[in-house]
Amino acid sequence: MTFNDENFMLKNEPAKRLYQKVKDQPIFDFHCHLSPKEIYEDQVFEDIVDLWLGGDHYKWRLMRAYGVPEKEITGPSDKLTKFKAWAKTVSHAYGNPLYHWSHLELKNVFGITDLLTEENAEEMYHKLNQIIHDKKLSPRKLIQMSKVNFIGTTDHPLDDLVWHEKIMQDIDFHVEVAPTFRPDEVFVEHTNFNEFISRLAEVTNQKIHSFSDVLSALEERVKYFVEHGCKASDISFGEVVFEKVSQVQCDEILKKRLANQYLTLLEVRQWQSAIFKELCRLYHQYGLVTQVHFGALRNNHTQLYSKIGPDCGVDSMGEQMYLTQNLNLLLDDYARSNQLPKMIWYNLNPIYNIPLANTLANFQVNNHGIKSQLQYGAAWWFADTKLGMINQMETLAEQGMLANFVGMLTDSRSFLSYQRHDYFRRILCTLVGTWIEEEEVPADFEKLGQFVADICYDNALHFFKGEV
Repeated sequence: MTFNDENFMLKNEPAKRLYQKVKDQPIFDFHCHLSPKEIYEDQVFEDIVDLWLGGDHYKWRLMRAYGVPEKEITGPSDKLTKFKAWAKTVSHAYGNPLYHWSHLELKNVFGITDLLTEENAEEMYHKLNQIIHDKKLSPRKLIQMSKVNFIGTTDHPLDDLVWHEKIMQDIDFHVEVAPTFRPDEVFVEHTNFNEFISRLAEVTNQKIHSFSDVLSALEERVKYFVEHGCKASDISFGEVVFEKVSQVQCDEILKKRLANQYLTLLEVRQWQSAIFKELCRLYHQYGLVTQVHFGALRNNHTQLYSKIGPDCGVDSMGEQMYLTQNLNLLLDDYARSNQLPKMIWYNLNPIYNIPLANTLANFQVNNHGIKSQLQYGAAWWFADTKLGMINQMETLAEQGMLANFVGMLTDSRSFLSYQRHDYFRRILCTLVGTWIEEEEVPADFEKLGQFVADICYDNALHFFKGEV
């Protein structure tokens, strides 16, 4: 038995056969946090630590759990020391997806099949850096090596999108890099709300004194994004809420917030309900896929957060009351007013898997032949594990149509993270292969081969671009 060989994670013969259908498929990465500036400038990486550990709060979190001092994680220690700390950590992380991802990256990107250990860390550090320099590994080189043909970045709604423009004009780069509209700061609980409204007015050359003024300015920005190739939006909510609210009430909430007056929890929920509904109206009008991530409880270690900032690895799964009641009311409100866009919903806490998938199934009615216009999105963040992926796909299969699933995404800031698609494909093939072995589905490899190929690539291409 060999770890991380060509049959890694493929638990049965049907799985191995199905994997041959998808292993060489391209990647349609519709949601990530890669920098378009870095993609355009395409600088060769200087060091494996910059490429592998920089900004990766998944790894930082694990290193802290292993007792690594912060100076060797996000602090001033030299790069070799940080790499050794990571090697020591990951070599003991059996059962954690980072153990699998890291060794897939070593194998698939660097051609290294040796295990990373505390003992060989220094040798491996120099070897990896030599490969980076010899192969001139850069963002574009890594993207092309992974057979990526579409990247959806995550972008501030006031971004000028200059780097996306430059990429589009580069005839030597054939990967589509599209912006994604992410208006977190238009929600009144955001600390930057007032500054955002001021900048929104400036960028759009509009005066903003009312709720309708905010919507007019946001529509101008949505149009700007669409003109620059945007295919989707994204938002992250702590909770899914739904409150009835009038425009007069929204005007009053806006006035109070701009004056830095206290807002009640009800007013915060009313604004979220109203502004999100109007954003979804715009997304429906301009043909954007609406992505919703919900359930994160962020920045819980306040001392570390104040020192390092957001995305430092101190976030948790959240909980909420009345999820299905709020979600049903929200989606029904959109459906009654014909404002229901294509949507992908990602829940962070897996206790909501069945309620979410079950609720989305209520609103799949459409007259345009769209397969699962409300998608139950891939296992996200803390659920982005072997069991998390299996639970998400089994839930979708039982509550809806797994055949329509748009599949995996990286949701990452790392140019090495495309190996997560390979990891997902292996897990999917084992899941379906097990169904074959247990005689839960017929052993029709032509149909099931297309089934897994659709999930791994074809469905996402069709859902986001209307292509087959």
